[in-house]
Amino acid sequence: MLTLRLFPPATLVFSFALALVPAAAMAGDDGIPVDREKYAGRQTEADFTASDCPDNPRSLQQVKDNLYRHTTGAGLAVHSGLVLITKEGALVIDPAMTCTSTWLRDEIRRRFNVPVKYVVLSHAHFDHAAGAQVFQQDGAIVVANQRALEPIIGENLPTALPDRVFDKQMTITLGGETVELHRIAPSHSDSMTMVLFPRHHALQCTDVCESKSMPYNDLLDFYYPGWIETLDWVLAQDVDIIDIGHYSPGTKQDIAAERAYMVDLHQQVLDLTRQGMSWDHLYRNVKFSPDIKNWIGYDTMKTLNILGMYRWVSNHRRGVW
Repeated sequence: MLTLRLFPPATLVFSFALALVPAAAMAGDDGIPVDREKYAGRQTEADFTASDCPDNPRSLQQVKDNLYRHTTGAGLAVHSGLVLITKEGALVIDPAMTCTSTWLRDEIRRRFNVPVKYVVLSHAHFDHAAGAQVFQQDGAIVVANQRALEPIIGENLPTALPDRVFDKQMTITLGGETVELHRIAPSHSDSMTMVLFPRHHALQCTDVCESKSMPYNDLLDFYYPGWIETLDWVLAQDVDIIDIGHYSPGTKQDIAAERAYMVDLHQQVLDLTRQGMSWDHLYRNVKFSPDIKNWIGYDTMKTLNILGMYRWVSNHRRGVW
């Protein structure tokens, strides 16, 4: 008896096999590898976040679907970052403290039974970048904008040296999810990264974005034009969740209010400076709206915000001389 064996076309076999490949085989990124061996043995400052902190508040709470938000600290000292959980592993933004990074790593494994595959640093300020080495030592890939390398190395920051960097944009695929990293302009820092989660309509906009809260301190390490450019970019995105790295997540309405505040502060300080007003008189003559007086940190930050803008204006104007 003749038996016929029918084989599917080769393309069909290939497509079927591809469908059976686990998502892990498709994971990756288009970042630029960093030769960390060049910096082996680099000197670092002492890590003041490494001491045991059993009483330091910390949390990992769901935001939307498989997108979570971690926090560490309390009150005005709280720091936060988004966390993406997939079957292949997790992506964490800004661990913020070494002493709570071990807890976050263990909490992700305990609750979801996956390792942390990627850690994204929003910028090279230590209060957000601290703790990345905990995940790197466990095999996670640490990512930052290429402009973060110099301050991490030059300032001897006791955190992980990135494994991957990028210039303008970078894409990470993990467990079937796509995460976009964007460098818009110098703003709160020259090394800022905006992290976009398109499917979740969510954005990590650390320190540049505010949520009815005052920008930090005297706007140290900031660039006014790029700050406004970045806020304009944020407002153009299709997002309804914006984690600001502190306090509570914001909305596009919060970002629009922040933009109006920054523009008004700049214009007031510029006008008063052009009038020849000394600092002693100038900071007493800057006006704040009733809404802004109710923002988080207003009493602490108002004069410092004026000082930072005064320094920017003084260094970036030139009259008849």
